[in-house]
Amino acid sequence: MTEKSATPVSAGHLLTVSDLTVRFRSHGEAVYAVNGVSFDLDAGETLGVAGESGCGKSVTNLAILGLLPQPAGRVEAGSVQLSGRELTTLREEELRKVRGSEIAMIFQDPMTSLNPVLRIEEQLIETIRAHRDVTVQAARERAIELLVAVGVANPESRLRSYPHEFSGGMRQRVMIAMALALEPRILIADEPTTALDVTIQAQVLDLLRRLTAERGTATILVTHDLGVLAGMADRINVMYAGKVIESGTTEELFAHPRHPYTVGLLRSIPRLDGEAGGKLVPIEGRPPDLVAEPVGCSFYARCAWRQERCALEAPALVQIDGGTQPIVTTGAGATHVAACFNPVAQAEVAEGRPAAGRR
Repeated sequence: MTEKSATPVSAGHLLTVSDLTVRFRSHGEAVYAVNGVSFDLDAGETLGVAGESGCGKSVTNLAILGLLPQPAGRVEAGSVQLSGRELTTLREEELRKVRGSEIAMIFQDPMTSLNPVLRIEEQLIETIRAHRDVTVQAARERAIELLVAVGVANPESRLRSYPHEFSGGMRQRVMIAMALALEPRILIADEPTTALDVTIQAQVLDLLRRLTAERGTATILVTHDLGVLAGMADRINVMYAGKVIESGTTEELFAHPRHPYTVGLLRSIPRLDGEAGGKLVPIEGRPPDLVAEPVGCSFYARCAWRQERCALEAPALVQIDGGTQPIVTTGAGATHVAACFNPVAQAEVAEGRPAAGRR
């Protein structure tokens, strides 16, 4: 059975994830996909989740919804609570009632998420009637309302279209309509703009921002694009090798990054202001192999700030600058925390390397 965390749950949080641990087991090997992730989410809040491919962003969200690939994937420890209700122990039929109506998800690729042999009308109506006791006509009227809300022109006729008859941006709008059909309290957007060009990406993000603000929906926005999070998220969790390694408000994280990996991510973004000589600054090395059980700091091999203890000890998330006040994990006053024994000093961020004598 799933081991439950002893961490107390605050009644004020909409979603509380505590020490979530996910493993994929096959042919006697384990993949350590998520390794003790914890965070809270409040109503109306937008939480950004950043990190390179394979860091555990999507797996964390699939675990929340009970959508891990079976039989290999499973939650081996930790807790996921929605308004105090434990989700990891629910039966499949109970989870189906949560998906869509309480927590909805927009997946990365709308072309593979939509059924190619069913019209848009059938897919939207099926979603609505699976959770609401309404007639087909009422569900169809609701589907038209949703398409209007997400900016699809001529919704009555477009309902009869198949997914391949829509552009990538329009398919993503349909996915957003489907996710919002039942007015969920939480919306998980997993790389919602990955396959879109820059213009359509901006339109989709503006749409998400407007719709969630109008409905007061809490949002988890997953992306590798820190520029997207800068304009969308209230706070950001930076993930690496299945762990949250830095967390804080968006303003604080961009202004004062403290974990070497976060600094590396920020320095790898193209700049137009002449900093870094106009060149991209890559993070050297490769992410760790998650088939091996984590030991020490997962960023050790790629880190210029590493110390001897980093190879053997895994740093915990602690307040930067030695703060001793209780850690606040949500809202505009969220505490800035980082999992690093030798955090980056503000003067070192621009150079991207430790000052002389720091190591």
